[in-house]
Amino acid sequence: MNKIALVCGSSKGMGLAIAQKLASDGVKVMMIARNGDQLKIESDKINASGGESSFCVGDVTDKNAPQNAIDACVEKWGAHPNILINNAGGPKPGKIQDLDDEAWDTSYQLCLMSFIRFTRAALPKMEENNWGRIVNITSTVAKEPSPAMAMSAAFRAGVSALTKAIATDVAPKNITINTICPGGVATDRLISLLENSAANSDKTFEELMESSQKMIPINRFAEPEEIANVAAFLASDQGSYVTGTSIDVDGGLTKGYF
Repeated sequence: MNKIALVCGSSKGMGLAIAQKLASDGVKVMMIARNGDQLKIESDKINASGGESSFCVGDVTDKNAPQNAIDACVEKWGAHPNILINNAGGPKPGKIQDLDDEAWDTSYQLCLMSFIRFTRAALPKMEENNWGRIVNITSTVAKEPSPAMAMSAAFRAGVSALTKAIATDVAPKNITINTICPGGVATDRLISLLENSAANSDKTFEELMESSQKMIPINRFAEPEEIANVAAFLASDQGSYVTGTSIDVDGGLTKGYF
């Protein structure tokens, strides 16, 4: 596969797993995140294992980050990315009455505007080349909102709506755009959320971990690699007829059927 992927938030967690999977499939991978030291370690590992990777240090909320990352692709490989993975850390938990304007503005930049900016920057060359794949990583709260995850629910749902709107527009150009809605995934983010819940309840972290996994029909959290496998399919030629969707990858957690 002679493709170039730009993977946001790829120093750890699902973003890193996606970068690793795409590289193992023969895709050249440009990684972007804030932690330059960790990016170098992970990029070097990919290259040592036979993949091809480089990295660009940047905060995805920075208005200049999309063009900086695209320029890094052009400098490294002489071409623009034709695969974009939009991925960013989640917003802080909390009910609407507990979240001030600053918290909302910060999360808006992270969870919605960063996706918009990177997509807007990548689309022109995809349209020119008549081929492109965009995969957004969000959460199942986009479909089954939780009062304690008000900001995540609002902005994740926004990404799903945006996905459908863009898909209709770019489909004739052989460009697909889809959203993956993971449920519980064994990442630092999940551990942090459970620790926060334990600190504000009468249950221990271990009890919350056990009860959370029991709520999932498969009885466990996903590994980041399981999300990466779906992302890699959507980013491939094999996923050419799937577009405008928001796909639950959650072990059966989400109860809705649409």
